[in-house]
Amino acid sequence: MWWDSGAGRLLLDRARDILPRWIERLQPETVLQLGQPLFWGMPPGTERTWVLLNDGAALPPEAYLQVCGACPDMPFAPMRFDLVIVPFCLSRMGDPEAVLDECWRVLRPEGHVLIMDFNPGGSLSFMRRWRLWRRDRAWPWRRPFLPLGKLRTLLENQDFILKEGRYFQYTLPGLEKNAQWMELVGDRWWPAGANAYLLLAQRRDPERPLVGLATPVKLRRERRKVSSEAPAAYDHSELG
Repeated sequence: MWWDSGAGRLLLDRARDILPRWIERLQPETVLQLGQPLFWGMPPGTERTWVLLNDGAALPPEAYLQVCGACPDMPFAPMRFDLVIVPFCLSRMGDPEAVLDECWRVLRPEGHVLIMDFNPGGSLSFMRRWRLWRRDRAWPWRRPFLPLGKLRTLLENQDFILKEGRYFQYTLPGLEKNAQWMELVGDRWWPAGANAYLLLAQRRDPERPLVGLATPVKLRRERRKVSSEAPAAYDHSELG
């Protein structure tokens, strides 16, 4: 698996450092993570309900509540989660808009989606091109990485309000620990050269406008209204 390589471990280590602080600020009661990678053997915050949408990889059953399914068609009832974490999933999806539409559907009003993905301007993007040019079949990232500007547009079209974001992980693949100094200067001098970015967005509901919103957000005409009394998508006892 690519996440076991040197470049994959560097990116995972940096993500593990960043994610807990963002999650603690949001204080979600129910969290959904889409697919891989798995950041922790046991998710932080035992008082929370953590669900993993397992799209094919086997994981220890005691670590997460696992549900098998596809990201563009999630097997959950509407308004089920406070936070959806999307870790490096959109770059391998054929229809990222459908995935974001499902994130909006399963989030509770004013819930959040936290997206981590590869930056097309980073060194991993150049590595992707090199591996594809060499026809390396072991390289997992075949699709072009999703630019941050395009992701912002997709989120706004899906009735999300952008809250904040950041670039992270500047260390070049192959240098590993010998280039940790790049993490210290990257944010200040070379933010667009990061290998990854993180973006936080909040679900906006037409019936419950957020306080302080200065400009109207384009609403999707075809989105159906969903009831806040929707039943839970699963029973804990059935997940065993």
